[in-house]
Amino acid sequence: MKEAVDRFTIEVTDHGLRIVESNGTVLDFEPVEALMLLDVLKQEEDYLRAKAKARSPLPIRFKA
Repeated sequence: MKEAVDRFTIEVTDHGLRIVESNGTVLDFEPVEALMLLDVLKQEEDYLRAKAKARSPLPIRFKA
């Protein structure tokens, strides 16, 4: 069985959103940019859930 590996960390701060990848790459988003990203993700939620379910090796499901 594969061991879980952290690929990235998401931090929400007073300055916006920061995504830090395990290789050291950093993505910083101003609050308005983070909200735009959130809007895109919400619009694509059904598609992303279907893709995640199809690729999941375990019957683990996330509920909001």
